[in-house]
Amino acid sequence: MEQEATRQERIEACLTEVLRQPDFPAISQHIQQLMQALQDDEASFRYLTSLVLRDYSLTLKVLRTANSAQYNRSGRPILSVSHAVVLLGAEAIRCLAGSLTLFDHFRRLSPGLKELMLLSLLTANQARAAAIQLRFPHREEAYLCGMLCNLGEVLIACYFPQQYTAILRLVKEENRSAQEACHEVLGFAYAELGQAVARHWKMPESVERCIRDPGTKPQAEGVDHAGLLGHLVAFSHGLTTAVYRRDQEGVRSRVNLLIQDHLPVLALRKDDVDRILDSALLDTKSTFQLLNIPLDSLRLSRQTEATIAASPEPAPAAPESPADIAGLSTSADLWEQLTREIEDLLHRGAELQLSNVLLMILEAIYRGGRFDRVLFGLVNPEHTHVHGRVALGEGAEALRERFRFPLSPRGGPIGAALHLARELFLPGYGGATFAEAETLKMLGAAGFGLLPIVVDRVLVGCLYFDRMNYVWRPDPQTAKLLEKLRDLAAVAIQKSRAATRD
Repeated sequence: MEQEATRQERIEACLTEVLRQPDFPAISQHIQQLMQALQDDEASFRYLTSLVLRDYSLTLKVLRTANSAQYNRSGRPILSVSHAVVLLGAEAIRCLAGSLTLFDHFRRLSPGLKELMLLSLLTANQARAAAIQLRFPHREEAYLCGMLCNLGEVLIACYFPQQYTAILRLVKEENRSAQEACHEVLGFAYAELGQAVARHWKMPESVERCIRDPGTKPQAEGVDHAGLLGHLVAFSHGLTTAVYRRDQEGVRSRVNLLIQDHLPVLALRKDDVDRILDSALLDTKSTFQLLNIPLDSLRLSRQTEATIAASPEPAPAAPESPADIAGLSTSADLWEQLTREIEDLLHRGAELQLSNVLLMILEAIYRGGRFDRVLFGLVNPEHTHVHGRVALGEGAEALRERFRFPLSPRGGPIGAALHLARELFLPGYGGATFAEAETLKMLGAAGFGLLPIVVDRVLVGCLYFDRMNYVWRPDPQTAKLLEKLRDLAAVAIQKSRAATRD
């Protein structure tokens, strides 16, 4: 009992020290926000879409995943992030975002950590590939659990480098198991610290259950969701250890033994495992390319060697642009492709909620026009006011709360323009009047555009888009694209009303 109390005290002391680290509060807050993003479906899609659009590498990762054969059955390229979020689902996006956020955060801290995070990423991709092979429906959950199953080791390597090096030396020079060495140096297992931090981050229970000592595996009889997930992650962790963390001699025999250990539940054959390894390695290389990290060959140096003596890295390769995913190269092409994607969905009568279609329209304006903020304003049932309903961009939520105007001259330039169902661009070619300058100041914009949305001759809302640091006026091509997206918003609202009546 006393020994158990001492072990718990050491875990708590280590956790307290981790939470004190200067970089940890920010990453913790980010992860906790992600984990809580499913409380409200509509809000979660808005939040996750905005989150993805703010992160270049995450945008590419989400679009690549949405365009994979497992998700995109139509064969039509998906370039809209908001469409991808709807297609993948909020839970899958949350898992992808959480995994990539952690990977990118820790791999930046030292060369040794980059190597360790590479092994975590291999485990995550193997877990996802195995889930696809076995038709396990929650493949992105398997990915997240795979990424975090050695979280404890990552934390020790990051924040306690001397103790971590001592553990590695015991493993290498005295042939100790990692678990034995960890207990001798720290007084507890890596997994126990990983589970404590996962609880602090409010990770799903499935993640905490999958963070386990490397030498353990779930019971064979566990074939429900949790049991199968546990086996998938334990197998993937074991596969990473067998192939990448030990000498190349004897790899096949170690893999065969691993297959036999999990055979009662996973029923994987040698050919299946080879496909899992190949697929995971391709996905890992792709992620490294997205993050602009060099990865030269399959001969990955062991974490022991990388930590004790890290070698210099070659110059990074040029990153891929989001447009390259669909073979596009210019902003105009991107804008037109996003518009066609919305047109196609509306034409096919795809089952998309109106809020999701409007989010796609806002994204098309935001990315295609390179605006700082975009917003959909909704007219209230009494037809007296317009208020912000959905927004994207930096500070979009603050803009959404401020965007409320009477539909009359009392509402300033915006209220007066919408009262007459007229478009508005500020400042105009003659400069801004006093009232217009006050509106710009209140919204925090250097210039903006406003397009009314009219359905059945009645004003129902508007599209707003702005630049915060310099004045912008539309050229003819841009104006045409903006008007087309405004018309698509009107069509979507009209279709939604008709569906409600039916």
